[in-house]
Amino acid sequence: MAFVKFILIAAVFSMVLSLSKEEDPDVITKPMAMEAKVHISKPSITASLNHQVLYQGEDVVLQCKVPEKLTDLEYAWDKDSVPIKSSQSTYNISGATVSDSGKYSCMAKRGTTTSEKSDPQVLTVKNPPQPKVILSVGWNHMFTGEKVTLICEIPDTSTGWKYTWLRNSLKIPDDVDTKKTGNSLSILSTKQKHHGNYTCETELQDRPLSRLLSSKFALSVQDPPQPKVILSVGWSRVFTGEKVTLICKVPNTPTSWKYTWLRNSLKISDDVDTSNTGNSLSILSAKQRHHGNYTCETELQDRPLSKALSTKFALSVQDPPQPKVILSVGWSRVFTGEKVTLICKVPDTPTSWKYTWLRNSLKISDDVDTSNTGNSLSILSAKQRHHGNYTCETELQDRPLSKALSTKFALSVQDPPQPKVILSVGWSRVFTGEKVTLICKVPDTPTSWKYTWLRNSLKISDDVDTSNTGNSLSILSAKQRHHGNYTCETELQDRPLSKALSTKFALSVQDPPQPKVILSVGWSRVFTGEKVTLICKVPDTPTSWKYTWLRNSLKISDDVDTSNTGNSLSILSAKQRHHGNYTCETELQDRPLSKALSTKFALSVQDPPQPKVILSVGWSRVFTGEKVTLICKVPDTPTSWKYTWLRNSLKISDDVDTSNTGNSLSILSAKQRHHGNYTCETELQDRPLSKALSTKFALSVQDPPQPKVILSVGWSRVFTGEKVTLICKVPDTPTSWKYTWLRNSLKISDDVDTSNTGNSLSILSAKQRHHGNYTCETELQDRPLSKALSTKFALSVQDPPQPKVILSVGWSRVFTGEKVTLICKVPDTPTSWKYTWLRNSLKISDDVDTSNTGNSLSILSAKQRHHGNYTCETELQDRPLSKALSTKFALSVQARPPASLTLETSWSDIMSVDTLTLKCEIKDGTLEWNYTWYKDGLFEQTILEETYSVKATEETFKSEYKCRGNRTVRPLYSSFSEGFKANNIVLKRKVLLAISGCVVCSIILLIIGCIVLRFTRKPEKQEMVKEDLFFSMTDSKTQTTSPLQEYLTEIGPPLDKEERDESTAILNEATPIIEDQIKEEGLPSKEAGGFTSFKVEKSPLKEKDGLQSLKERDESTALLNEAVPAVDDQINVEVSPPKETGGFTSFKADISPSPESNGLSSYNVET
Repeated sequence: MAFVKFILIAAVFSMVLSLSKEEDPDVITKPMAMEAKVHISKPSITASLNHQVLYQGEDVVLQCKVPEKLTDLEYAWDKDSVPIKSSQSTYNISGATVSDSGKYSCMAKRGTTTSEKSDPQVLTVKNPPQPKVILSVGWNHMFTGEKVTLICEIPDTSTGWKYTWLRNSLKIPDDVDTKKTGNSLSILSTKQKHHGNYTCETELQDRPLSRLLSSKFALSVQDPPQPKVILSVGWSRVFTGEKVTLICKVPNTPTSWKYTWLRNSLKISDDVDTSNTGNSLSILSAKQRHHGNYTCETELQDRPLSKALSTKFALSVQDPPQPKVILSVGWSRVFTGEKVTLICKVPDTPTSWKYTWLRNSLKISDDVDTSNTGNSLSILSAKQRHHGNYTCETELQDRPLSKALSTKFALSVQDPPQPKVILSVGWSRVFTGEKVTLICKVPDTPTSWKYTWLRNSLKISDDVDTSNTGNSLSILSAKQRHHGNYTCETELQDRPLSKALSTKFALSVQDPPQPKVILSVGWSRVFTGEKVTLICKVPDTPTSWKYTWLRNSLKISDDVDTSNTGNSLSILSAKQRHHGNYTCETELQDRPLSKALSTKFALSVQDPPQPKVILSVGWSRVFTGEKVTLICKVPDTPTSWKYTWLRNSLKISDDVDTSNTGNSLSILSAKQRHHGNYTCETELQDRPLSKALSTKFALSVQDPPQPKVILSVGWSRVFTGEKVTLICKVPDTPTSWKYTWLRNSLKISDDVDTSNTGNSLSILSAKQRHHGNYTCETELQDRPLSKALSTKFALSVQDPPQPKVILSVGWSRVFTGEKVTLICKVPDTPTSWKYTWLRNSLKISDDVDTSNTGNSLSILSAKQRHHGNYTCETELQDRPLSKALSTKFALSVQARPPASLTLETSWSDIMSVDTLTLKCEIKDGTLEWNYTWYKDGLFEQTILEETYSVKATEETFKSEYKCRGNRTVRPLYSSFSEGFKANNIVLKRKVLLAISGCVVCSIILLIIGCIVLRFTRKPEKQEMVKEDLFFSMTDSKTQTTSPLQEYLTEIGPPLDKEERDESTAILNEATPIIEDQIKEEGLPSKEAGGFTSFKVEKSPLKEKDGLQSLKERDESTALLNEAVPAVDDQINVEVSPPKETGGFTSFKADISPSPESNGLSSYNVET
């Protein structure tokens, strides 16, 4: 083992020796034993910046120090235990980033001696904290004069921050209205100038790279909104006594306003005619004193200095207006047979008037010639009798005391007159070109005639030479075709049967000679300053002509440049104003209308043409180093021009970058000094004074522009699945750019959701991964070194917000008939939502009980079918992928407590008492009810007690009663009870009493008959009575009459006629009930005297099974009436015809006592 240790030590020693020799080859023979051993203490690290946190971009220097003053030391650095390539005592970090954060350590060594590792120096690098502007005092929407305080909040614990406030990106100076303290900005009295976007900039006082700008805070400052007075009820122009209501409307502001009304700037106080409530002012009965200009003054109750005055609202109060008769169709002077319509016009008032017409103060009745409709009176065919003074009387149909009479309207009726043609201007023998005017004169008539002119009995139409105006015919320039006999035919333009023809007027026309303009001296196209002479030549005509020269149809006057002598016109020095078409006009000196105009002679006079600089090669806006060629173009002129080029009004000389050849100027390599306005100067080589200077051509030389990302399709805040298109816009530059798109500084590649075309980037279906900052990089495809990067565009992608159903009006648990309003609320999203309401997942449609408006659902009157779970589905109207469904809202609809109406009067007293007592019970377990009673559907009264007494009369018995409960807490009322009619109870009572009497009487008779038969019947013919007590009225074998039958047929004591009739009436009343198989059950009240119930069943009797004679029926009825017992037992009676009983009805009675019958025995009898 010792040998192995020796070998290892020798190997290590030889390795160290060889390494030292490689490092210093000159020292070969120096033994290791001669190297001095040194001790190196544990080093420490110090940083140049003494901050716990460094901000990105700052520089820091770490220094590794050893306590001993040793030289030739080497250092080893590591970060987070990972070695760093540095052997110096200092480690420099320039422009620190987040990745430079970590624990730094160092060691010192010299030769083979190495120190301990230093304690770690922790270095933390972060981005500067983002400040935020928040509102401390005031509102986002301020009125002028109010105070607002903003706070610049920094999410950082460091101290010593310096705050700079900006408004609309400009630093805010201190002034009398603004106070800055620490991180707060106070505006003591807001002005319009304080309106804008506020930001704050923070910076640590000794660390310039910590500067950062907050996002914008929008502060709105405006004057208090001006209210407006609008009309709610009535009219702006009313009659005395009418009602008017005005509303003071404040646009788009809070509702807590205080309103003050003024008339003619004086405050209005409430009086007997005026009522001021909230923002409305009502004038109950308008008076003349209410006439004037109304204004309202508003002021927010909790925000002073918000006072504002509305514009004036003019309210006119006046007496009813006087009507006026005006002519609608026809004239005040008409011809017989014509139609006239008069209108009764009421100035500036409503149209709902009633009109009455009068002629010569007598009311006009409709006849075959007269029609009176509304405010018009039509005379279909005027007669002499229609001549007179017309008036109309008006009265407003819905506004009394408005009657007024119009002034008189005079209507004249006569026959039409005959016209005459007379000469007004010219001669009867004229030259062509002269003017002739003929007048068609109609004596003593209105002037609104329609005139038709004829030449040689043919109608004359207007043309370029003929003008027909009113009653005159003007031949503006006479022609040969105008020669002939002229007549005029008159007819009122809208009045038939007034036609009349004049006598003939002869007109002679011949041609005047036409002059001609010829050139004597000069050219037809001259430059300014040259001389021109024109001659006006008239062929073969008299010499006494007067010549008039015209340029562009305007007469030429002599001046310093123009000479007009005889038939010649000389222009001594041509000017631009001499340019145009020249004509000469001739006129005989003694014939003013013999004018003749020559043809046009075109004389062109112009300044030397102005050249124009155009671009031949390159662009008007170039980048440095590009080539440009300009051309000096002279439009429509000779080509022998001399060209001079200028830049910024200085002549350009050829140099290494510029070449001037002919009319072109080439810039071979654009520089910043080539930027400027270029012009060229031209001069005609053989015509003096032709020099001209072109307009300026702006040549821009600059660096490539920076692009900008803008939104083309979609929104900056989109929902997943929506489409977004971004445009990379390069301002004011060529369009042939090459575009590269980046998201969060990484290049974007096309995929299934992303399309990159030209300068646009389309996200076809937005995902969460598309969320981020977008930039674009541009480069001209054919122009190098034009690359530029845009600023960032933030795109937010999120899921559609989920709406929530909340209760606005009503309760979540309602009773039928109550109103409920639900609101579909979408948090923090745009307002242009489309809302769909569902109940139990089914879409709700509007009906008579349901109203769906905007985001609200109103159930106007709740029903049981409205019970369920309500949800709303929202979708932006123009964004189909924004659909979202709310959570469920449970709405419970309960029926109102039922009402029950019962009879409290006992059965035994129902026929004897004067009143009936009804009881209304509400089955809800509470006692706080009032009771409302209705008789035959009409309200009777509301009482506190649940019982209601009505007088027992015939009318009462026939009436139907209902009741309903009311109270002051929900539910406010119960449902209606079933209807109750006392007449049915009385009828049942009578029928049941009659039947019970018959049944009891029959039972007694049967018992007596059985006893008689037992003692009188012969023993050999007796039959054993069945145990079921069934008795047959007649023995079917022996035909022996039973004692009961004998008793019934036996002549007994005579019955009183009234008793018999009464019994018959009772049976007649009971018959239809029995024959219809009525089953009735009556449950008496507790105080009914013990009479419990009745149950009657009867099958219809056949005609042969009835009583055999009227006498038998009357006797049986009398017996039944005598045998009615005064007992209150429970009786069940079944009446049915027997099969072989000889026509007598059989009975089955089951008699048993009720609980209150005091032990009365029960019987079972079958007959």
